[in-house]
Amino acid sequence: MANTLAQSPFQWLQDLERRAKQRAKGLPRYEIVEQIWRGIAFRLGVTYLVTPLNEVREILPYPTQLAKVPGAKSWINGLANIRGLLLPVIDLNACLEESPISINNRSRMLIINQAGVSAGLLVDEVIGIKHFPEHHRDLNTPCKETWIAPFARGLFTVDETIWTVFDMQALAENDLFLKAAI
Repeated sequence: MANTLAQSPFQWLQDLERRAKQRAKGLPRYEIVEQIWRGIAFRLGVTYLVTPLNEVREILPYPTQLAKVPGAKSWINGLANIRGLLLPVIDLNACLEESPISINNRSRMLIINQAGVSAGLLVDEVIGIKHFPEHHRDLNTPCKETWIAPFARGLFTVDETIWTVFDMQALAENDLFLKAAI
């Protein structure tokens, strides 16, 4: 202590700095933060799809009561009253010119609100939320299913399962989807 008092203030600060550097831990290393892509995973027939989380507002069971829509194409199953909002219920598989979905206890409705269009999209099954490393997204491989290709925005492959990224915004802006009248 006496030695510390005998030092000049400058020497005391130098000594304090030296001791601090001896005990200091190094700065954290720069690490690459992996971006995670998150989406709602669902199935149409044997095709596995994912859509970004922000493109689906809600997931509901298939409604028991639907109002029929006269003059609508066959893939419009009807109108559902969802908390006071009338939504067209659309068989997504049939809309994309495939066979209609067989409704069962796994069938679900994805509620979307894209490009000013609100609708309930009937799918075979909602699998849940999927997380994929963003850098694993393959944007170069074309979609093999021609009926989904206009809405495909890449794919993820996990354990030999191909998850096609489905763009709800592109669907909501497509004439195939918008022209629902016979």
